[in-house]
Amino acid sequence: MDNSGEKDDIQVPESKKNEFSVSTLEYGQYWADYPEYFAAISQPADELERAVAVLRWYISTLYGSFASRKDKDKIEKKPFNPILGEQFLARWEDRNGSGETILSSEQVSHHPPISAVYLENQKAGVSANGHTGQKSSFKATAARIDVIQVGHVIVRMRDHPEKYLITLPSLQILGLWRGAPYVELSGTSVIQSNNYNILIEFSGKGWLSGDKHTFNGVVRKNGSKEQLYVATGTWSGKSNLENCRTNEKTIFLDIQSSQRAVPIIAPEEDQNALESRKLWKYVSQAIDSGDFATASKLKGEIEQRQRDKVKNGEETILQYFDWVEDDQVFLNLNNLINNKYQIEEKYREKGNNHTEIPYILNIFIFCFISLHSK
Repeated sequence: MDNSGEKDDIQVPESKKNEFSVSTLEYGQYWADYPEYFAAISQPADELERAVAVLRWYISTLYGSFASRKDKDKIEKKPFNPILGEQFLARWEDRNGSGETILSSEQVSHHPPISAVYLENQKAGVSANGHTGQKSSFKATAARIDVIQVGHVIVRMRDHPEKYLITLPSLQILGLWRGAPYVELSGTSVIQSNNYNILIEFSGKGWLSGDKHTFNGVVRKNGSKEQLYVATGTWSGKSNLENCRTNEKTIFLDIQSSQRAVPIIAPEEDQNALESRKLWKYVSQAIDSGDFATASKLKGEIEQRQRDKVKNGEETILQYFDWVEDDQVFLNLNNLINNKYQIEEKYREKGNNHTEIPYILNIFIFCFISLHSK
């Protein structure tokens, strides 16, 4: 892992079509767009139904993460690359009796960029620990950028023994020829628990047919080919769930008709200097006013301070995560997946000061996941 202070290749652009808006570290907040779905994971008495609840929560995070910034005629904006040690902390108030949800995110590596995230609802006894990063390549013949997401998420519950490993799909940046880029998911994700496997296949609109943002998720018992549940539709809109044993079909999610929860972030005066909103405040203000020269200057100053720290041998001490050599929960669940992916660096949330959930918090390899209450 290289934590050098090398300058980012991305510069503040001259056109608002590609304006920067927020740090990518803030993207962890989309995992709690619908905190009631996160809290609902632990509610079913039946383990199979809990697996379906994990799938529902996971799909509910995708619209905010990959499509919400390009609604209608909006252009997908490039975010800031977080600096090493940058933090984003948020919480969501009780929604429909689901309890408070808290998020802590921290940039644990700058080169390559790796974000770690921890999400928890104490009342429901549910936590998610994960990390994410990206590796990209440009396909000139297809006029697209292919992005491999590196990382995973592990979901735990206080009152149920099983764990859930969630792998991440690949991304494609499309619409480059038209000057209106958007994100499409491709490939597969796997949700693997001790007893159930969920294979999620993603696809998008082709040249002649198909819809944007399509997914198909199949729930099976480990080692069995029998389909127990099938969820299908669009992750940015409507989807249905079929119980394959009874042939009953129900609405799985209706994202466009659902109200996304608004995160509560501490006032600026209560934030520390490394929190994203405070760190990038003046850069964002300059962009909003159209003063891109000042935005570039201020952004460069932030990056230069990072390089100077490295040059002077100053170590950045992470506040919310520790690097760990092995995570046995990840290793065990990953061994149950047929197509195993490479094990990379992993980070574990530091301590457990704000919760009574009696488990060891997990780590993440290149991902975003850290959650702490203020």
